Amino acid sequence: MLAGLEMPPAVEAERVITAVLANLRFRDRCRVVVVSSREAGKSALVVCAAVERLIVIAQTNEQVDDLTDRLAQKLSELCIGRLSAAADYRKSERVKGQEMVWVGVKVTDLGVRAVTVGTIAKSATVTDCSWVGIIVDEAYQMRSNALLRAAGRFEPALFVVDPGQLDGLSTVETVRWTGLTGDPMQIAVAVLLRHNPDLPVHRLLVSRRAPERSVDS
Repeated sequence: MLAGLEMPPAVEAERVITAVLANLRFRDRCRVVVVSSREAGKSALVVCAAVERLIVIAQTNEQVDDLTDRLAQKLSELCIGRLSAAADYRKSERVKGQEMVWVGVKVTDLGVRAVTVGTIAKSATVTDCSWVGIIVDEAYQMRSNALLRAAGRFEPALFVVDPGQLDGLSTVETVRWTGLTGDPMQIAVAVLLRHNPDLPVHRLLVSRRAPERSVDS
């Protein structure tokens, strides 16, 4: 057992996942934040939370392709829709062999999919569909203006955060907003928690990236 933990790492991770899923079932606590370092069980959490009529989003197409690959491997019995902004998009090498993954520019192109995967930018433009919930992976990289475009359409919502990631990036000058409370370059999750201090926050504490002997106890 690792120092500071009251139970074995696997049991602790399962406890956190169970608590997160319980929070998502309560309508008065419809947004949940999970802080997790690399290799601490984020993928397992996303897979467990991926239920019928759900959309899972990330910031970039590369991240979405990675999500699609992970979900297709773990949820082989479910049909997965890969929502794309490009009409000529083709499955990446990682998911070409996954027959349960369909690709479409519109939600209607995907047929009846149990799970939809796409970028936050694409999901914010969808007007012909609604989902029962959303999972935002790599949420630390989401800017507050990106969340604002889509926040009113998703309930419940699970934000999976890795605090070790780089902040969201912009290709335009941002000095005009520096220091303002409405700065659109602020991290979306930080803004969410500042305005909703009572939201449940869970932490996956155990990383599998390094062995226990590498930790100075």
